[in-house]
Amino acid sequence: MLKANFERIAHMITWPLVEKSAKWAAAGVAGVSTVMGVVGVTLADFLPGSFGWVVRLLIFAAAFLLFGVVAAVIICCSSRDGINFEINSTEVEVKVGDLFSFDGVKVIPFDEYFDTEVDDKVISRNSLNGIFLERKAGHRDLILRTIAESQQSALGEPEDAGGRLRYRLGTVKAFEDYALLAFTHMDEFNRAHLERGQYEECLLNMWDELDRMYAGRRVVLPLLGSGITRFKGTQPSEDDLLRCMLCTLRATGHRFGAGVSIVLTKKTADKMRLYEVKDYTDAWRQGTGEKNGL
Repeated sequence: MLKANFERIAHMITWPLVEKSAKWAAAGVAGVSTVMGVVGVTLADFLPGSFGWVVRLLIFAAAFLLFGVVAAVIICCSSRDGINFEINSTEVEVKVGDLFSFDGVKVIPFDEYFDTEVDDKVISRNSLNGIFLERKAGHRDLILRTIAESQQSALGEPEDAGGRLRYRLGTVKAFEDYALLAFTHMDEFNRAHLERGQYEECLLNMWDELDRMYAGRRVVLPLLGSGITRFKGTQPSEDDLLRCMLCTLRATGHRFGAGVSIVLTKKTADKMRLYEVKDYTDAWRQGTGEKNGL
């Protein structure tokens, strides 16, 4: 438990957080100095005459460090339960909660075949896909008909893969107030997998498909790729996945009038540095992101 807490804290501490906290600390120390100057007192008035400049310097450093730690805690805690910002004039919120409790078009990731067998082999009962299918177990035939029917899409028709229809990643099927998404490839061992480039292409296709079908409703998504999906090569962090989702939304230029919600589980949110998101989305909006490598 102690090791896990230490790792979580270490993950949260980044150079941008240190820089921002230092600025807040400098402002705090400067504010205290200004108030003391106005009322006509100095640090020497509170210390015995035997305390020299070294002690005063140490007290100043301790005050600066204290302000910095408090600032860092405030910055991290202020984004713990979620953040709001704009991309392409679309209101976007990243929030901790239960995706099924949100109003709007809820995106549910499937594999490229739109498999529906929840058997802990093809689909895990603990996955979002599995939870959705078990909640809708009484509508399984309707889901199968929805998947089988041809729906308008710019991604073309599925291809025949040994008697099964395989859809391009990013294909969306509309079912009630859900958007069923072809999100991952499947290997011969029924393991969901992706490459980084395929992940980005899938997201770009998905935003195009959602723009076609959202009909003025809010778009609600999980953090795609944060479950049991395996990435070839280096596994991206949850922060990387969120950044990629937002970056691809920005790249498409699509606007969703009712807004977009990206819903995180509490466990996932605890691993993330949500305070960083506002920095790079603000940089995008101000046009400085490319220059600063954000």
